[in-house]
Amino acid sequence: MQDFIGKSLEDILDKDEFMAVQDELSNLLQFSVITVNTEGVPIGHWNNFTDFCHLIRSSEKGYEKCVECDRKASRKAIELGVPQSYICHCGLRDCAAPIIVEGQYLGSVLGGQVLTSEEERSKIDVDRLSEQFDIPKRDLKKCIAKLEVVSEEYLQRCVKFYSFMGTYLAEIIIKKVTQESLAQETSENFKLLQLIKEQELKRMKAQMNPHFLFNALNSIARMALLEDAPKAEQLIYELSDYLKYTIKNVEELPSIKLELDNLMHYIAIQKTRFGDRISFFIDIDPHILDYKIPSMTLQPIVENAIIHGVELLKEGGKITVKGEKNPEDSTICFSIIDNGVGFPEHILELFKSNCHINGDTLGLGLLNTHARIQYEFGSEYGVTIESEPLISNCVTIKLPCIK
Repeated sequence: MQDFIGKSLEDILDKDEFMAVQDELSNLLQFSVITVNTEGVPIGHWNNFTDFCHLIRSSEKGYEKCVECDRKASRKAIELGVPQSYICHCGLRDCAAPIIVEGQYLGSVLGGQVLTSEEERSKIDVDRLSEQFDIPKRDLKKCIAKLEVVSEEYLQRCVKFYSFMGTYLAEIIIKKVTQESLAQETSENFKLLQLIKEQELKRMKAQMNPHFLFNALNSIARMALLEDAPKAEQLIYELSDYLKYTIKNVEELPSIKLELDNLMHYIAIQKTRFGDRISFFIDIDPHILDYKIPSMTLQPIVENAIIHGVELLKEGGKITVKGEKNPEDSTICFSIIDNGVGFPEHILELFKSNCHINGDTLGLGLLNTHARIQYEFGSEYGVTIESEPLISNCVTIKLPCIK
């Protein structure tokens, strides 16, 4: 277990990366988001705040009261053991989800700033707020009139998203601190290099492409608004299972069955997003399901086929995933085939030469997978590419038979 005593959220998080995640989530949900430390003080900027909350926080006393309210709400959520919705000191409905890392509270993700009825709007004490924070009543009434009224169900759905955000940040923190700790604990060059490589592999497996993550969240939010439960709940479960595998799977070589199950969660989410525009065909020999495979090998290749291939086609396309054992050399081969736009020539050349690629997510993702396999099993294994744009683009993965 890592020791987080003395560490703050500000010390651990990469602020720029973290704010990019918060910005994307807030923009997709069109809902206010603020992340605070243990004292309720905001980390970075806040997103989509209502005019009313901006007005209250423009007062020094109002800001202090809001920070105190955020701190108390976060502590209450910890005491209850679950994220919660609550009524803030001004009478608005807010949500709080704590960020807890290995039993230690580091901060919270909060949002809301809405009402669930006109009755709640009428109960806001304008006289008290005006006197307490030295804000003109006229300005308060104008901002109160703009406050949005939402359903209780919508508020509860948003609590789930803040909870997801808190959990996601907690997992990022664990991995970051673990990597830093390992780097400090050894002075032997060979051991240090080995540990860094192992941690880099774990980081690569845990990393979620923001392109997929935020489109998935967008699909969930949209369905949650338009439907009343079943499909939205199933999609949330698919995303949850996918994240559990990518973030929490510590088994270096899970079975092909587990890897395939995770791929099916990912495909289920993408089917919701693309509908009939993209067809998926899975053809895996059941006799290979008990063999081992490096975690997060198949999904990144399928993701590449979507983002850099068939998604760019106006009419959509199809992706086929095949897997079988080669009896001639006792290897297992996977083929991910699509009819998308194909691979740029410079990527094919760089991939063949194993050159370092900067700034190109397509080449980097494929080379990372290739490097991981060769690092694990040797140079005779890895990834090869054949590309015939708009007809057949095939990425082949060659692995040893290991049970």
